[in-house]
Amino acid sequence: MGMAWIVLLLGAGAIIYNHVYRKRMYREIDRLEEWKINLMNRPVPDELAKVKQLNMTGETEQLFERWRQQWDDIVAVKLPNVEEQLFDAERLLDKYRYRQARRLLGQIADGLRRLEEEVHEIIHEVNELIGSEEQSRAEIEELRAAHREAKKALLAYRYTFGSAADLLDVRLTEAEKQFQRFAELTEAGNYLAARDVVLTLKEELGRLTSMMEEIPKILGECQTSLPAQLAELADGYREMEERGYILDHLHMERTLQEKREKIEQCLAMIHELRIEEAKQIVAELKEEIDALYDLLENEVLAHQYVQTEMPRLSGMLQELAAEAKETEAEALFVQQSYHLAPSDLEKYRSIEKQLHQLQKRFFLIQDRVAEAKTAYSLLKEELEQLVSQIDLMKEEHEQFRTMLQTLRKDELIAREKLDGMRKTLAEALRLVQKSRLPGLPEPYALELAEARRSLQAVAARLEEKPLDMPAVDQALEEAKAAVERLYERTVEMIEQATLAERTIQYGNRYRRRYPAVRKGLEEAEFLFRHYDYEEALRQAVAAVEEVEPGAFDRVQKLWQEDNSREQ
Repeated sequence: MGMAWIVLLLGAGAIIYNHVYRKRMYREIDRLEEWKINLMNRPVPDELAKVKQLNMTGETEQLFERWRQQWDDIVAVKLPNVEEQLFDAERLLDKYRYRQARRLLGQIADGLRRLEEEVHEIIHEVNELIGSEEQSRAEIEELRAAHREAKKALLAYRYTFGSAADLLDVRLTEAEKQFQRFAELTEAGNYLAARDVVLTLKEELGRLTSMMEEIPKILGECQTSLPAQLAELADGYREMEERGYILDHLHMERTLQEKREKIEQCLAMIHELRIEEAKQIVAELKEEIDALYDLLENEVLAHQYVQTEMPRLSGMLQELAAEAKETEAEALFVQQSYHLAPSDLEKYRSIEKQLHQLQKRFFLIQDRVAEAKTAYSLLKEELEQLVSQIDLMKEEHEQFRTMLQTLRKDELIAREKLDGMRKTLAEALRLVQKSRLPGLPEPYALELAEARRSLQAVAARLEEKPLDMPAVDQALEEAKAAVERLYERTVEMIEQATLAERTIQYGNRYRRRYPAVRKGLEEAEFLFRHYDYEEALRQAVAAVEEVEPGAFDRVQKLWQEDNSREQ
């Protein structure tokens, strides 16, 4: 029973699917039928009718015939074929041959797409032809007006175009012939070729108009402005030579001649209407002429520099020589008192040598200025180098003098440090005295002797002549370490001795009751009397802590409170 139901359901499903699929394919046939009708109703005949208003000859006639034939072929052959195919598709559907019907419908859609493109192309080409005719008619009038204006301007202001006027005439006459050519092509119905003539004319007249605007300006530069500047440069150059300037290195006459030749070259280009090239040359000339003005101005500025710097440098070198003499005397004096490193002496000899060389160079420049055979700009360069070398030498000299002064300053600082360390040592001994210790442990006595010896070593170094400051500094470092170590040891020793004494006193309360404590304290007292305060403290703390844990903390606390009260 169940199996029968499944078969029935499957059968029903197949019928429903079949029905839906057929319906969809019939809808596709309707859509393609509508597309075919739409193509047939496109306004191609109306568009072709517009072409008939043009001159139906030549190119236009050929194009019209081609478009009309194409449209006739579409309407009479290609669209009826589509109709036939749609009918075939319907027949296949009726016979349930879905796969073949679907393939055929795909082919019909491709065919209609191609026909759509063909129709679109015809309409586009028709519009292009009609549009180009309308546009050309409008633009040719504007171009005639522009041509008239150009001819009028050439006639009225011919002199402003110089030798370029003849070629401008020729080009404008050539352009005029193109108007005639346009009329002939339009008459012959060759509207697309006529459009090309319009575009060529537009470009040519644009070029000629632009040239006619630029030529008078460039001619003015080449005939008036630039030659005037070159003449001005030549006058300035001669005047400066008369005033004693040395300008041979500028090769001014040859350079000016080159510029004049460039102007001639520019005029020849204008004559040939090579305006862009001429503009480029004018721009280059302007830059080059500015550079020549700069060169002459540089010489004037260099002359002023030499005039003001020579006396100033002479004064600087004299001042440096005087300072060097003072430094020499100072160095000799310092050498008697201090030991100077070979590198320091070498530095001073180098400064002396440099000074002689700089003086020599200055005198050479002085002679060249007097001879008046060298350009001021070259002399200025040499003087600038000399100035920077003098500045460097002054810096080195200053460093050397500072080093000499530092030596004296270092000696005073060393003596101050020695005094400070002596005070620290005296303070340590005062603390020992104040603490009334029964005596000093041997290691401490040795450290004290070492600290005293190190201070004597510094004092001895400071008495040496010449004074060797690196050796003094070395002795100072050693003494500082020894004195600081001793001071710390003193404070530590006094603290240990005091705490040992107080712990013994604190432990006395347990002497009678605890024989072990008595023994420990007696041993601590023995050590204390023999100046071993560290061990005495250790023994005393061990004895007391055995019977009273934390006793040493209390002793320490009481001692700290007494200390703070004393302070």
